[in-house]
Amino acid sequence: MRAHPGRERQDGGESGEALRAEVARLSRRHREHLRRRAPWEGAWRSLAEHFLPTRFRLDAEQNGEGRGPMLNSRLVDATGILAMRVLAAGLQGGLTSPARPWFRLSLDDAELAKSRQGQEWLDECAARMRVVFHRSNFYNVMHTLYAELGTFGTAFAFELADPRHGFSFVPLCAGEYALDVNERRRVDTVFRRVFMSLRQMAAAFGPEALPEELHAQLDRNPDARFAVAQAVFPRAERRPGRVDAAAMAFASLHWLEGREGAHPLRVSGFRGFPGFGPRWEAAGADVYGRSPAMDALPDCRMLQQMGITTLKALHKAVDPPMSVAAGLRSVGLDLTPGAINYVDSAPGQSPQAATPLFQVRPDLATARKAMEAVQNQIRQGLYNDLFKLVLEGRSQVTASEIAAREEEKLVLIGPVLERLHDELFLPLIDRTFELMRELDMLPPTPPELAGRRLRVEFVSLLAQAQKLVGMGAADRYLDMARRAAAAWPEALDCLNVDRLLDSYADSLGLPVSLTRPQEERDELRRERAKSAGQGEALKLAAEATGVVERLAASPVTLADGTQGNALDAVLRLLGAGSPGARP
Repeated sequence: MRAHPGRERQDGGESGEALRAEVARLSRRHREHLRRRAPWEGAWRSLAEHFLPTRFRLDAEQNGEGRGPMLNSRLVDATGILAMRVLAAGLQGGLTSPARPWFRLSLDDAELAKSRQGQEWLDECAARMRVVFHRSNFYNVMHTLYAELGTFGTAFAFELADPRHGFSFVPLCAGEYALDVNERRRVDTVFRRVFMSLRQMAAAFGPEALPEELHAQLDRNPDARFAVAQAVFPRAERRPGRVDAAAMAFASLHWLEGREGAHPLRVSGFRGFPGFGPRWEAAGADVYGRSPAMDALPDCRMLQQMGITTLKALHKAVDPPMSVAAGLRSVGLDLTPGAINYVDSAPGQSPQAATPLFQVRPDLATARKAMEAVQNQIRQGLYNDLFKLVLEGRSQVTASEIAAREEEKLVLIGPVLERLHDELFLPLIDRTFELMRELDMLPPTPPELAGRRLRVEFVSLLAQAQKLVGMGAADRYLDMARRAAAAWPEALDCLNVDRLLDSYADSLGLPVSLTRPQEERDELRRERAKSAGQGEALKLAAEATGVVERLAASPVTLADGTQGNALDAVLRLLGAGSPGARP
């Protein structure tokens, strides 16, 4: 049976002692990666509280031990959470919208990619890949990844596939995994720890994989939870001639963590790295990325304090502290709204028994204006204005000013898009294509395309917007050429219309099949020129026939005094001028 790259394969060739030693080594390596990750955990916790409360997990919290309230009761303003929601939705619609194609396939040979057979095969492959994405949980997971990228700066998800369950994507929460990178600073190693019940472990790894002391508990307490760790890493030594996990380029090991040491549960492998670990922005040699939420976090903290202060002022204005006569201590005044208290004034005191200790008149308009300024700054820091179709004040600016604003925003997010293309989308398309080829889900490759390297082109809304920013100069050049041609028609000779339209089609992300190859264009132009020449000849012939008819219908007196028509006169003149003509 052929090994499948998306499904873990059990390795039965490892001896028990060697396997336990390998798991012990990986467990130590896992602890070392957790130690290196520790400085980021405090920042992630604070970011999660203000932007993404449900996507941060630590080991004790996963098992339900030491977990606090599910909701953060200290938050009084949800601007950060709502702004992060807009950022995730905007990236989803702008990069990987399920409603429209966001990538297309091409070849390293541009001319071969434009051939009819090559176009049909590439379009069919891309269509089948889009069907796979729609049938899986891909788009739900991408929305989660975008939110984690915007909040924590790092996200991770597995892509798995097998003939029975199809394609599935498994996102990991921040704090649940630890990453490492290779010499090119690309994520190629992931350690994760999750808590699983005995019932879940028996279903995932088989009852025989559990240690003996847990077999009895499987029937008595199947919901007992234990820590299970997994490591996926590039295999340093591969065993040639084998088709099991030992021959896979990437190893995957699961083990049960316990007081008496780690117990191996499963050894498996993958042909390629099965996950994606994009970073929003990586600084130097950092394994984990930095996010726009880190820049907006001070504003979020300040906004919470401003909200608390404003609420306190409102409370004091509505329900101020009261000054009550000391003699009324035993009466027990009811200060709730609408209450009536009948009391006698104490001797020598004013008849008014209870008065506000001090009056608070907060300037709510100024406070609200200051808070709105901070809220707008948070939204701008999370690129919310980039994804809104209608901007404030749009009707009060010119079209050129609007275009300049949009170009500026796209330039700001451009480096992020390039990193996502490099660390997320290209590996995603490559792995999905290889998995589908292993599962025989792609159409047969034409012989002339065999061995050719595929090239991925992104045609999402944001990718097109980035390209169209550069086409603004072409628009201005074309407009200038049209205006110049009004005075100097030869100015149009400067334009290469074919290349201009091809460039526009590429920027708009149109399929290659919608444009004609250069050979077809040349043939159409030759046919058009030939038809135009024949039409001109027919027109001249028709005009000549009309002249002859008019000459024949015009009576004239000939040179010999006889009556005839103009045609006879012309023919006699032509005959007289020809050699051998008779007088």
